[in-house]
Amino acid sequence: MNAPVTNQDTFKRGAADAGQYFRYMAAFIGFTDEDAATIRETRFIIEKHIPNIVADFYTQVLRFPGTRKHFTKKDGSIDHDYLEMRMQHQTHFWRRAASGEYDDDFARYIDYVGRAHTSEGADPNIYISQRYVIGMVGFVQHAVTRSLMDELHTLDPDLEMRGVAAWNRLMMVILELLARNYSPATDRESFATIAEIDPTAVHMLAVDAYERSLGIARSIECKIVFVADAAEIPEGKRKIVKAEGLSIGVFRHKGQWYALQNSCLHRGGPVCEGTLEGNTLTCPWHGYQYDVTTGKLLLDPSAALPMYVVDERPEGIYLAIPIYVRDEIDVEIMPLAEPAEADEPKRELHRNEFWVKDVNPGETTLVYISGDPVAVYNVDGEFFATQDECTHADGPLSEGHLDGPMIVCPWHNSCFDVTDGSVLCGPARQPLRTYAVVIDGDIGRVENGEAG
Repeated sequence: MNAPVTNQDTFKRGAADAGQYFRYMAAFIGFTDEDAATIRETRFIIEKHIPNIVADFYTQVLRFPGTRKHFTKKDGSIDHDYLEMRMQHQTHFWRRAASGEYDDDFARYIDYVGRAHTSEGADPNIYISQRYVIGMVGFVQHAVTRSLMDELHTLDPDLEMRGVAAWNRLMMVILELLARNYSPATDRESFATIAEIDPTAVHMLAVDAYERSLGIARSIECKIVFVADAAEIPEGKRKIVKAEGLSIGVFRHKGQWYALQNSCLHRGGPVCEGTLEGNTLTCPWHGYQYDVTTGKLLLDPSAALPMYVVDERPEGIYLAIPIYVRDEIDVEIMPLAEPAEADEPKRELHRNEFWVKDVNPGETTLVYISGDPVAVYNVDGEFFATQDECTHADGPLSEGHLDGPMIVCPWHNSCFDVTDGSVLCGPARQPLRTYAVVIDGDIGRVENGEAG
C-alpha cells in the first residue's frame, strides 16, 4: 500500500534550487532578515484578516472567465468542493507566510504552485496566464496593506509603515518564484556572485542624466559640425551624421530643419532611420513613435529624444552640438562579496570567457571580443559562437530562442544556424560571423578568429 502524500512530499516537488532562488531574489529586491522579523510582528494582525483576504481573492477569481473556468463543473456551475479545497490551501499558505520563516520547503512549495499554473504542471489542462498570476499577487498585496493600515494607522504608525514595506518586498519575491516557471530556459538564473557597487558614483550619474533630460546640464560651448549642402537633403529627406561620439538624424521636414539623436529611448535603435509619416517618426526596431518636430515620445510626452540646433547657412547646413561639463564619473565594481555558493569559482573570467557549467544545453550566454558582443550557444553539449548582433537590425541573439542549432532573433524572428552562421529564415539576409570556442576544463573561451 502506498504511503499517503504529505505536505512535505508536495514541497519536495518544487525545484531543487528554489530555496537558493528565493534567497538570491530576496537579496536583489532588498527583502532582509529585518523585514522577516517585522512580518512576524504583524503575524496575528494578518491572520485575523486571512478569511476576508481569501474570500475577496476568490470572489475576484470567480468574476473573470479566464480564472473562473478552473472552478466550474461541466454544466457551468461552481465546484464548491474544489473551491473550498483551494481556499484551505490559500489559508495555510498565507498563515505560513505570516510566520516570517522562509526555509527551502516554503520556497519549493511556491515553485511547485507556480509550475502547476503552467503547461509544465501535473495537469496540462490547468494553465493560468501569467498576467492573472501577477494580478492576483498584486490583489493580495493590496489586501494585506489595507489590513495593516486599518489596524495600525492609529495604534502603531511605525509598525504600519515597516509592515507594509516588508510585506510588499515579500510579495515581490513570491511573485518572482511563481513567474520564473513562465520564463524560457535561456533566462535561468546562474546564481553568480553578488558584487558591491559604490552608490555614490551611480547617484552622481543619475543626477547628471536627470539634468540632461531636463536640458539644465551645464554646457561651456557648442561644437559646430558641417552636415551637408542644403541641396543634398531635399524636402522630406534626412541625413545621418556622426559627431562627438553621437549619431544624429538631420531632417528637412515641411520647410524646417530638425536634428534628433539617433538612439531610441527603448533599446537604442536607429530611430532616425525609421519611417516618417506626418510628424510621426517610428523606430524600425520596436515601433516606438516620436514627434519629429519636438522629439517627444508619443506614448509618454514627458520623455523625448535629445534635439540639436540646426543652422542653415549659404555654405551649407550645420549642427551645434553642446559640450557638457561634469566631473569624471566612474562606476566601478567593488571587491566581490562572499560567494553565493561555497564552491563558486574563484578565478575572475576574462571578457571572452565563460563558465561551462553555467551554460546548459539549449542555453546561450554573452561574452566580448575586443569590445564586440559575441553570443555563445550550447547545442547538445557542443559550444558555438557568433556575433551577437543580428544582421537584420542588430537584435541581441544571446537573448533569442535556441532550438537545436537554430537561434531565433528575439526582435524580428530572423533564424540562423549557429554552427556556421548561415541564414535559415529572414528578414535577415547576411550570415553571421562565427568564432572558435575552446573548452579548457571548467572554462570556455571564445577566440578572435573564424570558426573552422
